[in-house]
Amino acid sequence: MSPSENVSPHVGTPLSDPSSLATSEGDVYSTSRFHSSVTAWGILGISLIVTAVAWYLSYRYMEDRARDRFEFHTGEIRDAVERRMLEYEQVLRSGVGLYASSRSVSREEWRTFIDNSRLQQYYPGIQGIGFAAFVRDADKQDYVRRVREEGFPDFEIKPPGQRPVYGVVHHLEPFDWRNQRAFGYDMYSEPVRRAAMQEAIATAQPAISGLVTLVQETETDVQPGFLVYLPLFDRAAPRDTLAEKAKAVTGFVYAPFRARDLFEGTLGSPTAGIDFEVYDGDVLTSQHLLYDSNRRLHNVAKDPTPKFARTLALDLRGRTWTLYFESQPGFISPTEASLSFLVACVGLIVDVLLFLVIGSIGRQNRRATSLANAMTQAYRRQEQQFKAVCDSAHDPIVLSDGQGNLIYVNPAAERSFGYASEELLERPYQLLLGGDDLDGHGGSKANSETLFASERADSRERCGRRKSGEEFPVEVTTSHWIEQGQAFMAIVLRDISERKEKEALIRQTVAELRRSNRDLDDFANIASHDLRSPLRGIAHLADWTLEDAGDRLPSNCREHLLKLQDRIALMDRLLRDLLAYSRAGKVNDRLDQVDTGELAAQLASLLDRPAEFTIQIADDMPTFETLRTPLETCLRNLIANAIKHHHAATGRVTVSATVDECFVHFHVADDGPGIDPAFHDRIFKIFHTLAAKNSGGTGSGVGLAIIKKTVETYGGSIEVESAPGQGACFILHWPRVIAGRVLSDHRELVSPTA
Repeated sequence: MSPSENVSPHVGTPLSDPSSLATSEGDVYSTSRFHSSVTAWGILGISLIVTAVAWYLSYRYMEDRARDRFEFHTGEIRDAVERRMLEYEQVLRSGVGLYASSRSVSREEWRTFIDNSRLQQYYPGIQGIGFAAFVRDADKQDYVRRVREEGFPDFEIKPPGQRPVYGVVHHLEPFDWRNQRAFGYDMYSEPVRRAAMQEAIATAQPAISGLVTLVQETETDVQPGFLVYLPLFDRAAPRDTLAEKAKAVTGFVYAPFRARDLFEGTLGSPTAGIDFEVYDGDVLTSQHLLYDSNRRLHNVAKDPTPKFARTLALDLRGRTWTLYFESQPGFISPTEASLSFLVACVGLIVDVLLFLVIGSIGRQNRRATSLANAMTQAYRRQEQQFKAVCDSAHDPIVLSDGQGNLIYVNPAAERSFGYASEELLERPYQLLLGGDDLDGHGGSKANSETLFASERADSRERCGRRKSGEEFPVEVTTSHWIEQGQAFMAIVLRDISERKEKEALIRQTVAELRRSNRDLDDFANIASHDLRSPLRGIAHLADWTLEDAGDRLPSNCREHLLKLQDRIALMDRLLRDLLAYSRAGKVNDRLDQVDTGELAAQLASLLDRPAEFTIQIADDMPTFETLRTPLETCLRNLIANAIKHHHAATGRVTVSATVDECFVHFHVADDGPGIDPAFHDRIFKIFHTLAAKNSGGTGSGVGLAIIKKTVETYGGSIEVESAPGQGACFILHWPRVIAGRVLSDHRELVSPTA
């Protein structure tokens, strides 16, 4: 019995009086009035108002958050476009720098310059970078001749005709098939391009053209385009006035752009849920449309009115682009859109639950008094059950309060300690404990304090003290709990005198077993060493008799002497095997990595066998960490037995092994006469052999017993599979892990065969 499960926290204390119960009933009545139906309906109305406010606030929060995100992303797009155009301006300025630092720039130098700029890698969207030569009409023929001499014999300025000034595309890289269409084109002949070039001359700064269709365009995938020009002036010429600038200009470093390639290369994947359009100028019409992310003009497509829309102006070196943004239906995610709805639903559920809870509290409070009475009766019944259990327990059980004074004593404690319950109540529980601590926890007073201070179930051995002063061993089990700030402790004092006597008897028996093992070991040593000395003397006498008498002995006497020598040799082997059996499994060897294939090969080479007798060893023999000497003893005896007991001189022994999680299974199989299943258990017993005593066999009947004892010592086993005329297969189940090392002093072991 666990005291912590059955102890009543109020044992020894009076139950609540009727006045306290009446007060509790009055509190229940006043609480039920508070939880009336009017109160429940009033709280429901207030909670519905709170839910409506929460829904509105969550809706506004969601919308404001989406608007902020919309404005943030649109600002990011505008800034990205502006940054990219500034980056392109820097590329153009580097081209101007190249021309300014050289007297002339060849086509190969311009191509190298553009290749090193890696336009498509670092500036996606740009169609190319070129140089437009500013040619006067007087220099036109000379200019055309120089270009033709550069390897373009068919070069002409396009469109044909005579004009005062020409802005001819001279260099344009990459010089692919699309850009070759613009080679030789007079951009100054087209009004939009000319206006941008004149703007660049006037300001000496980059200028962006209006909306044009690039010469590079084909009949498919035509995109709106524009160009950026940066003028190049003769450094020696004055440039104070517009006329001087027009006279000093020698050409333009420029870049053509296909609008959709530019914006998609700049922004990458479009922002989810946002459509934007770019217009040249401040007029939002299809004639001025430069780019549309979804290719549907906002004021033409019959789409629902967007949740958010925004128009931003982008000033690029005096040219204004207008960016129009509008949100798509998927801009506000379903989760965000349902947030306010979820708030309303959860609020309504909470309101209804609150209404139901308040209503149910009133009904529950009406049952509180009857339930309290039922609980009081149940408590008293449990208290009586607890007392009945403790009174009928065979072990002494006592309870103490926070001061260590006893408040309950069961009859078993009265009988065991000799006290009446009246003599123990209100007295310290230390009265039942002696001065000694059997398990080494210290003195009585210190242990009494520690015994009570522990906050968990504890068990220890102590000395109990009867009223007569007699002390006896007890096992003290304590359990603690706190009830309404007051500590209690249950103590079970079990008399362990009988257990102590049995433990002493067990220790005595173990000591006697150890002594018996030592005697058996001494006997084995005497039998294997001291008894062999007389045998050696008898053997010498037999040898000397045969040598001295020679052929003079009668034939029957000579035969008797030869039999005597055989029996002496057999007795000597029996004594040696007896010593080996006594030492089996007691070799103090160290763990080592053993290649069992190499070990079996060494044993096969050392064993004496007929020349025609073969020993086959499997190629997949395992290598593992084990005790080498015991394993070698077992395998050697198994192989030697297979050779010794074979009925022919041309036999075969096969050694193989399999491995599983726990064991290495060695199989030593032969094609000998086999063993009848009736003798499978007998052959592993010491001094048991299948050969007849008078058959002249040389076996002592100990080899297999040694193997069995050795392998079982280390947690393994051995078995045989055989039938007469079918050979025999001995299976040695050797453990992969040696659980414990054997002591070198084998006399300390209790042998199971002793």
